[in-house]
Amino acid sequence: MGEENQFGDDTAASLPPFVEVELVYQTGRAGMVSSNRWLALEVWTRNRIYCCDWGGKCVQVVDRATEKAVAHDLLGAVLAGGQSMHDDALEISYPIPRPGNEAVFERTERKGFVTTSTVTRVVLKLRVLTVPHDQGQQTWDEVTSSRKAE
Repeated sequence: MGEENQFGDDTAASLPPFVEVELVYQTGRAGMVSSNRWLALEVWTRNRIYCCDWGGKCVQVVDRATEKAVAHDLLGAVLAGGQSMHDDALEISYPIPRPGNEAVFERTERKGFVTTSTVTRVVLKLRVLTVPHDQGQQTWDEVTSSRKAE
């Protein structure tokens, strides 16, 4: 018989998924660049959502009760992974935490690490950009990159 987990069940099938994938659909033009930093990953805890860009940098923290962005000490910190303490070992997942871990962020200016409360959900946000047919003959680089000023 398996060992009971923190979610109260002893089967892996009852655990939340390691990572949920959310597709974000957009219509645009070649070279389209969002004015905001692209939020690639959300790390949910009971009270907050830590939003990270593709480099793992925490660019926004949302209070779950109010659904509003808040000032937070982890803004600017870089996601290092997750950790769970067990009686005989420390379990580490990287580069992202999984539900049941504490998320671990690195504060480079302080040369240290900070952990969150227990992670309940991890959401990877994939961007799906639809480019109109009149721009369909462009190369992949033209469609996905920003136009640089010369």
